[in-house]
Amino acid sequence: MTQNSVPFFDLTRQFASMEGEVLAAVTPLFRSQQFILGEAVSSFEEAFSKNLGLGRAVGVSSGTDALVVALLASGLQPGEGVLVPSFTFFATAGAVVLAGGIPVFVDVDPVSYLMTPEIVEEFFRRETAVDGRGALRTRRGEIPVAGILPVHLYGRMVDMELLSSLARRHGLFVVEDACQSVGATFRGRPPGAYSQAVAYSFFPTKNLGAAGDAGMITTTDPAIAEHCLRLRVHGSRRRYEHEEMGMNARLDALQARVLSVKLPRLEGWTLRRQELAKRYNEAFSGLPGVVVPLDPERAEGRGGHVYHQYTLRVSGEGRRDRLRGALTDRSIGSEVYYPIPLHRQKAFSDNPTIHGPLAVSEALSREVVSLPVFPELTDPEQERVIEAVRDILSS
Repeated sequence: MTQNSVPFFDLTRQFASMEGEVLAAVTPLFRSQQFILGEAVSSFEEAFSKNLGLGRAVGVSSGTDALVVALLASGLQPGEGVLVPSFTFFATAGAVVLAGGIPVFVDVDPVSYLMTPEIVEEFFRRETAVDGRGALRTRRGEIPVAGILPVHLYGRMVDMELLSSLARRHGLFVVEDACQSVGATFRGRPPGAYSQAVAYSFFPTKNLGAAGDAGMITTTDPAIAEHCLRLRVHGSRRRYEHEEMGMNARLDALQARVLSVKLPRLEGWTLRRQELAKRYNEAFSGLPGVVVPLDPERAEGRGGHVYHQYTLRVSGEGRRDRLRGALTDRSIGSEVYYPIPLHRQKAFSDNPTIHGPLAVSEALSREVVSLPVFPELTDPEQERVIEAVRDILSS
């Protein structure tokens, strides 16, 4: 990057603010050579659970493994379907397959970009039927539907009270993908208040990021928590005694120590992201053909959106891509999350439940663009981004 450039994110700034503390936290592990589970992991699990104020936390090796383990612990059986939004990262649907299930792709809301309860209810009405045994099946492929996997995309939560109520009426489990939404709330409640389990990712660029891959599962159900503890260690709770097939999906002690240093800073980082998003929204709200990511919770004084990404929707053929190109010319970072909806991915080309175009997901893949919103972004850097976007989109 040049001296006047604005990076999309810069983790070196974050590390510089806590380098001594991080090194002091991990050095004892190198001295003891105790890298697997132990007090480092259990103390972080306890702190994370206490920080969110909900349930038991089980540390795992990545956000993907968090999803897989949570799905298995919630009862997903081979060949069963799980509703997932098509507009999200690959791991959401990939985890369903890895857990033995079949992703059932559903479109998303054009404003929130979420798989809302209203969309799910309409999907049930149009695309499913009840079989002779009272089970819900997809009309295409006749796949038995066992669960719903909502994604709290970009840091904004789905209305889980409504969605979980809908799931209960149909006898379905709910696992939440909160990999982009650590610290988010909806009506003052965090993920997990109404579902079987929640999966988090601590990929380095997440709002709470490790020094590599790491993840977490939270649940209010003691039986699911116990099952997750088994599954993450080869299906075992006692050494060399294996009750079922499991995975090697433990959270590393080194990652737990790094995350323990960062966790107390999460609230401050979130407030900074929300502050940056507020400035962007004020600057871009009047631009033609541009939808800004508002936070309905903020209007009620709660501020539930944690802005893992600050994502604009820019309508008009090729307009998003021209914006990105012009930002690159000005040495300003941007990204597209996500350029291909999941139902169009080659890996899912033989999925029996795909029922043609999912119009909103496909439109979003052509129109969304994310701007720098990391906490260490300076005010002058943000002003450069604002001036550039306004100039480009107004011309």
